[in-house]
Amino acid sequence: MLVLGLESSCDDCSAAVVRETPGGPVLLAMTRKSQDELHGPYGGVVPELAAREHLLQLRGVIAGALDKAGLPLSAMDRIAVTQGPGLVGSLLTTFSASKAMAWREGIPWVGVHHLLGHLNAARFAVPDLPFPALALLVSGGHTHLYLARDWSHLELLQKTRDDAAGEAFDKTARMLNLGYPGGPIVDTCARSAERAAAPFTPPKFRDGKAGWSFSGLKTAVRNRIHGEAGLDAAGVDDPRVRALCRTLQETVASWLLKPVPALRDETGARALIVSGGVACNSELRAQAAALAGKLGLVLAIPEPRFCTDNGAMIAAAGAILAPAADPWSRNADPNLPLGA
Repeated sequence: MLVLGLESSCDDCSAAVVRETPGGPVLLAMTRKSQDELHGPYGGVVPELAAREHLLQLRGVIAGALDKAGLPLSAMDRIAVTQGPGLVGSLLTTFSASKAMAWREGIPWVGVHHLLGHLNAARFAVPDLPFPALALLVSGGHTHLYLARDWSHLELLQKTRDDAAGEAFDKTARMLNLGYPGGPIVDTCARSAERAAAPFTPPKFRDGKAGWSFSGLKTAVRNRIHGEAGLDAAGVDDPRVRALCRTLQETVASWLLKPVPALRDETGARALIVSGGVACNSELRAQAAALAGKLGLVLAIPEPRFCTDNGAMIAAAGAILAPAADPWSRNADPNLPLGA
């Protein structure tokens, strides 16, 4: 089965051609246009600018993927596209184009939930993953831990109570004037650090329940930066900046993975999936590998190009989901619930 996957839920416009085989998905071609330079001056994604840029990029991205694969659109057995959640203007770009192409060519159409896309990105790494699995899906917009009983269903176990983990990296880089996006810059600084700064205090909740919160962490980082003269302009070569970045990502990684042992025992999970943009972080990947080995879990972390938003993960999910019987009545949904 050949699947064309399209993704434009935020600021990345991507298309991919994937062949679904008995052994799992095989990537034939993928193109991706980033908008980092466009949004960099603002320190974050500007929705209206993102949507307009997608309109300019869309034709070239789709044509590029098909050209690299050496296949015409008519050869596709399915077209899969992100239906939500995301920024509605961005979603509508590839969503509308996908329905038009499916109608013109008579190709079955599949709307994909963005988080199912991140889940299925792990199929490129470990297609024969044993289930049930704990799925940590973490990015600049999502920080969720799910129980996956197969590649098409997710049951929520825990999520952040406020901000996403990826936002802590972006906002730290912004406060230190290091650039945008913050995740890769913080990671590079952290790996160059000779030592770590003082640790951050984990969040505690009045109800005593397990959970995540990254709003307070951002405040703690801000207070440290303001407490050291000139730190906000010191740059990536300053040992204090590197030490702070190292502590930050060690903290985020350890907090994210803390619930895994107890939930492994509670659910009988046999594997651990870590996916989403923050799964590119070297510290999280290292800590996840160590924890999975200790707990006897099979670990599936996509390679970095499949962690950030991309068309390949949407194609992989679209290959195992049933095509819509009435795609023409479907619409993009910025708040699309799982199972919709």
